[in-house]
Amino acid sequence: SPEVEWRTGLFGALAGVAAFAPESDGWLDALRAALDRNRHLLADLLAEHLPAARYRPPAAGYLAWIDLSAYGWGDDPARVLLKETRVALHHGPLFGAQGAGHVRLNFGCSPEVLSQAVSRIGAFADAR
Repeated sequence: SPEVEWRTGLFGALAGVAAFAPESDGWLDALRAALDRNRHLLADLLAEHLPAARYRPPAAGYLAWIDLSAYGWGDDPARVLLKETRVALHHGPLFGAQGAGHVRLNFGCSPEVLSQAVSRIGAFADAR
């Protein structure tokens, strides 16, 4: 219905108020610091486990765009990796033709989850 598509729900309105409240500043600072650590951790993990991957840390946000075309996993490596490693990534081709051979990875997670995901993909790459 149009009301659901275009109007703010109660939960969204309350979340917006809470996000901009002064009491949220500490939480937001901690979140930004954690994302920055993960952004750099991902670069280190890729260098260790997937050295042929190309990645430029994003200036903001928590989504990484990673070129895995050097591994020969086709235009949609996310599909291969889900099947072979049980690591779910965003499909690069969903973002247009330039997304072939790429994946988008959400690094807004714990460092342990990020490390496990990249090491599983790296183990698959090494086994091929």
